[in-house]
Amino acid sequence: MKIGEVAEKTGLDISTIRFYERKELIAPARISTNSYRSYTQEDIKCLDTIVLYRKMDLSLEQIRNLLQKNANLQGVLKEQINILKEEREHLDGALSLCQKMIDDQADISFDVKYYLNYVKTKEAEGRKYPDIMGVIDRAVEQTDIDGYLGLPISVYFMRYTWVRRLFGIISILFLTVFPLVMIAEWWMRWRHNQTGLLSILIWVLLMIFFWGISIEIFRRGKGSKP
Repeated sequence: MKIGEVAEKTGLDISTIRFYERKELIAPARISTNSYRSYTQEDIKCLDTIVLYRKMDLSLEQIRNLLQKNANLQGVLKEQINILKEEREHLDGALSLCQKMIDDQADISFDVKYYLNYVKTKEAEGRKYPDIMGVIDRAVEQTDIDGYLGLPISVYFMRYTWVRRLFGIISILFLTVFPLVMIAEWWMRWRHNQTGLLSILIWVLLMIFFWGISIEIFRRGKGSKP
């Protein structure tokens, strides 16, 4: 069957099905005459299984290992419970910090150092707060960066957490810092009559565009998984 039929049967978007294909979670056969993908009932069952696993917030790597029978389901579920409990502790920490600032009637001019010291004190007592690395992990996974690169070697290396984090940090720094550096450079050139304002305007627009991408990456990092 065609991908449209699969999307209708599973309730998934076509883009999501393609996403799972790029992540090597499903591998539909190709019809030799036209190279179109041909999906089977087994593929639909696999997609349904992926959806169920995602409802448990399992990562793509965990799901891949389960589908390829490289991991034990009970072991993965027990590991996931520990991960979810830790995430819940992080959320509880964030909630408690929000509540404290509400109780303190903090306004936009609040004392940042006071609340950072408060967080450090609570962390020393054992309370946990959200970690930026978790957001980066989710963002890299959600934006399908390795799929955009399109190289088999990138798909392989992106399976490693430290690679995903390093790539994510470098990408975000590039998108946020590089435009500012270029604007400063072209501004200095304009001050010395070496260029026009149009060049600066172009870099300002590029900065807005790049920052929009960065915001979308973090939004996806905090959002739900497909």
